[in-house]
Amino acid sequence: MKKKIGYFFTNTLFLGLACLALNACASKLAEDHPQGVWLGKLEVDQGTCPTDRLAALRVDKKMVLFSPDDGALILRGVFNKKEKPVHLVANLHRIDMDHKPYDLVFEGKAQNENIIGTYGTPDCRAHITFYRPKHYGLSDAIAH
Repeated sequence: MKKKIGYFFTNTLFLGLACLALNACASKLAEDHPQGVWLGKLEVDQGTCPTDRLAALRVDKKMVLFSPDDGALILRGVFNKKEKPVHLVANLHRIDMDHKPYDLVFEGKAQNENIIGTYGTPDCRAHITFYRPKHYGLSDAIAH
């Protein structure tokens, strides 16, 4: 009986240590795993920017989608996960009421556990720090 208890505790200890080792290897750094959903708030540097709602960033295996005001406009770009450091660019080409073209541009890079970026239009210049929201755990896991 003592032998069975000893095996049980030894196996439990081994399993616990294996789980800790795997957890330590799993990186939450944006540089290592930028795919998923990211949220952040625009911080205005110059001009008038949409700051009422959260901005959203979705990084898939090859595509970047950025919305400065939670879905009103969507900027699109491509993503190369082999590029180091991770560099994200998305844009949207628009035409104003006077039929003059202009661009909306998002540019970001991975930094520790966040994605730091800038957003620019003719009327707005802002910076933003994206974080992974806790309630998107499943979509985050699927994206990897």
